[in-house]
Amino acid sequence: MTARHFEDFRVGQHHKSGPREVTERDLAAFTEVAGSRDVLRTDSRPDQALPGPFGLAAFTGILHELAEDEAVVALLDTHWHYLAPIRVGDTVRFEMTTTRCRRTAEGDRGVVNRHVALLNQRDELVQEGTAAVLVRARDTDGTSDSASHAFGTVGWATALAERLGDDERFTSATSSWDGTIGLRCGEDEVHLRLYRGQVIDVARRSPLGATFSLGAGELVWTELITGPSNDLVHRAMRGQFEVSGNGYEYLRLTKVLHLIVDNARALAAGAER
Repeated sequence: MTARHFEDFRVGQHHKSGPREVTERDLAAFTEVAGSRDVLRTDSRPDQALPGPFGLAAFTGILHELAEDEAVVALLDTHWHYLAPIRVGDTVRFEMTTTRCRRTAEGDRGVVNRHVALLNQRDELVQEGTAAVLVRARDTDGTSDSASHAFGTVGWATALAERLGDDERFTSATSSWDGTIGLRCGEDEVHLRLYRGQVIDVARRSPLGATFSLGAGELVWTELITGPSNDLVHRAMRGQFEVSGNGYEYLRLTKVLHLIVDNARALAAGAER
């Protein structure tokens, strides 16, 4: 596989690896390195479980075999959850979704955030987490970088506000509303100040705060905006979104939020053409 640079990554890209069998040799080698030799003495079952961090190590190893790391400068923050044991005899694979691409200030590198799901031969989710990497860019010119997938940022919300101003459904639904909607994606939050059907200001924070804020992790936003349909309501009912502030106004503006997502999806789709 040819090494991918920053410009080759896109939010919403999904990659599935091939299977990797977990062997007794893996158990012996990993427990030796991890200092868990007592596990070998106390558990002699043929399907013995490996130490939890083996899953993360296996994911990193598979990436190396795919030459995915040739343009990688450094591994950054990794947040990992251990959900079920990985045992000798299991076959594991990973599914990886790119959730954020952000060029550095110097322009010659970029940070790529990815959500990783590690599954066994029964398609059971055994581990999952996020892994960010710093990768080289082909050039330092970031003027052509699109904000269409930078959910929760000022650049994204500014482009979104332009579309909303041209959407008669949105202007009609908000014609009598005066307030601020906050949209949070991971650690990024942006406020849209609305007055008489128009977005009159976009900022990271508004002076009086948001009337209400709608927030979720990067993976949820990525799936919502790049997925096959606008399923905001279903995701909200499943608890994938958090709401803070005035709950009454949030419920009253459910249609408005749906229209915002419609336009965000159209913005993202237009950038992909």
